[in-house]
Amino acid sequence: MNALAMLSTYLERILFLGRIQAGLPVAESPRLDRLDDFDMESLRIPKNMRTFALKVRGDSMINAGIHDGDVVILDFERQVKNRDIVAALIDGDSTLKRYVVQRGKPFLKAENPAFPALIPAQELVIQGVMVALFRQVT
Repeated sequence: MNALAMLSTYLERILFLGRIQAGLPVAESPRLDRLDDFDMESLRIPKNMRTFALKVRGDSMINAGIHDGDVVILDFERQVKNRDIVAALIDGDSTLKRYVVQRGKPFLKAENPAFPALIPAQELVIQGVMVALFRQVT
């Protein structure tokens, strides 16, 4: 277990690690912005789940109901399944997309037809699987 996951578990809070691009992937490094108190029980997230939060930038996931400015809660350790929404590193750049496997080959799919599918040239690393979404209503 990595240090961020251990800290999240110890404090029973969700780590807010910055932003993630829901558009074309960009190089971003996670940074601990703050610890947020969320009512884990009302989200139906077990307190022992190792989670982190990212603020969404962009509109490539709009048809999945994920908008620019939303906050996604992701699980560090959940096993990724076909069609899950994930935070991923694809060839060194991070993005939020739908994980898809076709003919045994994984790729990332945007939920906006204006954005292309992303097929890894070298690597695809799943950083977390989405388990919840927050949206501030003004």
